[in-house]
Order: sequence, then C-alpha cells, then structure tokens
Amino acid sequence: MKKVVLLILLACMSIAVQAQKDRLRFQTNIVAGTPLADSDVKPLSLLISADYDVHPRLSAGLGTGLSKYDYLMVPVYGTLHWSIIKQHRFTPFMASNIGYAFAPKKHVSGGFYFTPSVGVRYQLKGHHSLSLSIGYELQKYSQLQSYESSFVLTQYIEDISNHALTVNIGFVF
Repeated sequence: MKKVVLLILLACMSIAVQAQKDRLRFQTNIVAGTPLADSDVKPLSLLISADYDVHPRLSAGLGTGLSKYDYLMVPVYGTLHWSIIKQHRFTPFMASNIGYAFAPKKHVSGGFYFTPSVGVRYQLKGHHSLSLSIGYELQKYSQLQSYESSFVLTQYIEDISNHALTVNIGFVF
C-alpha cells in the first residue's frame, strides 16, 4: 500500500512539474572564497538547486552540493532569490541559502550553513542565464580531537566556525 501511495504521489508531482516547467529553474554554481577572521582554509563549493518562481521577481527552492573546507561537507539548504528590478538583460539580485551541511567523514559532525549574496544575472537566449555574485559564507561544524602522551590520552570536541568572503559563478537553465 505504501508503494502505491508513493507512486501516485510521484506521478502527481511529475505532472505538476510539467505543468509548471516555465516557473521551475535549475541552477549550478561554483563558489570560491577567501577566509575571514582566524581561519586560513579557503572554501570551494559545487552546488545545484531547483528554484520555483513564486512571483516574477521572487523564487524559492532547495539545493545541495559539495563544499570543501578542512573536510568535505554536503550542504542541504533552502534558497531564496529576489530580483531587485524587473527582468532585463542584466538583472541585479539578492540571494540567500540557509540549511545544514553534513559531514561524511567519521569523527566530524556537520552544522549550520548560511550564504547570503548580491550579484547580477546576465540573460542568454531562452530561459538560460549566467550569474555572478559576491557574498558571505558561514559554515559551522565540530570535530573530535585527540591528544596523546606517554601518560594520558584525552579526546574533546572542537566546534569550528568558518567565515569567508565568496565569489559565485552560476549557470541557470
């Protein structure tokens, strides 16, 4: 019974997506950054998101990808994108991703993920466009640290908060 309900739900979702395909966009981004504060690790991310146009100038969606600081992280986030003016060849925008980044490595726990940005989108033919933005990235996580000497072995959890200024290049299709 559960399989039948799941199949019906997926069929309804695919029909809804086909009916609304002009309002649904996918976006891929490459994000590189320079660390702020006391971190010396440069972030690098490859992200993909699906955004739905709620309004001609506002879209919301979900995304995931791979992010590299000290460790490989898998962010899962909600995204908001607001075009400051009506759609033109060059359209300035503000965007924000907020969610949680999972850490697949043992002894590392994921944490809060937040990336607000401002930029410009360049309209190509059809529904395709390129985007360029600058922003801020906050990635929190914790890791198990060990200290060992001939007399003692101790372990503790270290909470890490990485802050970075980022440059984001994207392709919307």
